[in-house]
Amino acid sequence: MRKILNMLARTAAALAGTACLAAAVMAQPAFPSRPLKLIVPFPAGGSSDILARAFAEKLQAELGQPVVVDNRAGGNTVIGTQAAASAKPDGYTILQVTPNSVTVGSLRSNLPYDLERDFTPVLGVGAVPLMLVVPAMSNTRSIADLAAAAKTSPSGITYGSGGIGSLGHLVPARFVRDLGVTGTHVPYRGVAPAVQDVAAGRVQFMFVSSLEGMQMTKTGMVRVLAVTSGQRLPNLPKVPTMAELGFADFKPVVWYGFMVPAHTPPVITARLAKAFANAAGDPAMREHLMALGLSVEIRDATAFGKYLREETMRWTRVVRDNDIRME
Repeated sequence: MRKILNMLARTAAALAGTACLAAAVMAQPAFPSRPLKLIVPFPAGGSSDILARAFAEKLQAELGQPVVVDNRAGGNTVIGTQAAASAKPDGYTILQVTPNSVTVGSLRSNLPYDLERDFTPVLGVGAVPLMLVVPAMSNTRSIADLAAAAKTSPSGITYGSGGIGSLGHLVPARFVRDLGVTGTHVPYRGVAPAVQDVAAGRVQFMFVSSLEGMQMTKTGMVRVLAVTSGQRLPNLPKVPTMAELGFADFKPVVWYGFMVPAHTPPVITARLAKAFANAAGDPAMREHLMALGLSVEIRDATAFGKYLREETMRWTRVVRDNDIRME
């Protein structure tokens, strides 16, 4: 009898525990129950910001809550990424990631976070090609002209970027190496001032994303010599690809994706991934993204995590081969 009573007591306790757990789960508000924050580690107005705001608008419809874009620029994405890493892992803070998110780790060993350890991938959404641009006022009309100009100066040709260690720095560093000439890097605090100096002729060339480059060509600020896409861009049919010009494996792109702080509940991460995928798949949104030059390519959390590791190794090699250091 005593054994039976003990068994009944244990069963009753187990049932009570299950009931309490179920009650606790039911007491949790459905996600999301309040506005979400999308951290963009770049200034407002740039290509990353434009893309983030396009997604934020669609996500609001998908999730039923406002998605506020929070621009946290500085430190070549470090400031914004650190802010996201320290956020509560509840799904209400999302980080936009780009190639700069991985290239900065190739140059700094003292980052206050580890991208792979401290974040969980949500989704990769696509990429845009880069454009090789020169001052519209210059006589440079081809890569051959750039190479010839490099031979007339002891310091070679100058190229601008939005900061040391950015994709805009590493891509031309590799380019001048492939070209077999000397190049001098001129870093700026952001892409905008670098573009202004290229347009003014103070810097001889730079690589910019097609999101920014398209607007620059419309204003007549620069001349586009080549694009890094696999095919010529519909809006610039006369501009050759780098592959056409003899740089067969030169196809760097600016990719975009989203992550959340590590330990965010998987069910919440999956909810966000579905919302992002639905937003990217919306016909009007897809048309808008394509108009911006974005090639939509959805990578799920596993595929995007693998891609991030591959990109980290790719740009670490470029840093090593070109002896690039924080200046």
